[in-house]
Amino acid sequence: MLTAAFMIVVTFQVIIEKLAKDSVGKPLLMSWYLLIPLGAMTLILQDPVYLQWKFSIIYWLFGSVLLGSQLIKGPFMLKTAFIAIAPQLDEVPLNAWKNVTYFISLAFITIGTINLYFIYFADIDMWVNFKFFGVTFLILITVSSTLFYLFSKTTSSSET
Repeated sequence: MLTAAFMIVVTFQVIIEKLAKDSVGKPLLMSWYLLIPLGAMTLILQDPVYLQWKFSIIYWLFGSVLLGSQLIKGPFMLKTAFIAIAPQLDEVPLNAWKNVTYFISLAFITIGTINLYFIYFADIDMWVNFKFFGVTFLILITVSSTLFYLFSKTTSSSET
């Protein structure tokens, strides 16, 4: 029942974003594309493992896309995203952006792998707690340490 509600909510979110912005963000769309078949398998087979795997797949995809983008084009994906939030980060040297891209890619791949541990070696309640609290904490630490590192590399911070 909860799986069906989750599928409906995310589908509604996709529809609203499409109507409001005339497009759907790639992360939400990728997540939704995985949610529908894996959620359906969870409902049909009455086994939550299919939906639980979605989170590992998403984190691995995000990490792989960042890593692939870094290797093909450079760290422009993350740089664009972070500069939209903090324009002063435009001063950060390219080498620092490469380091950050590798770090965040590794973090996403690691979170996806840790998720597997909780799927197979913990009960469903502990997995839900990990998804809600653990992943939130890990992403908060990743983003905070990334921002701290990036701001320490701006030319204005190195002049003082």
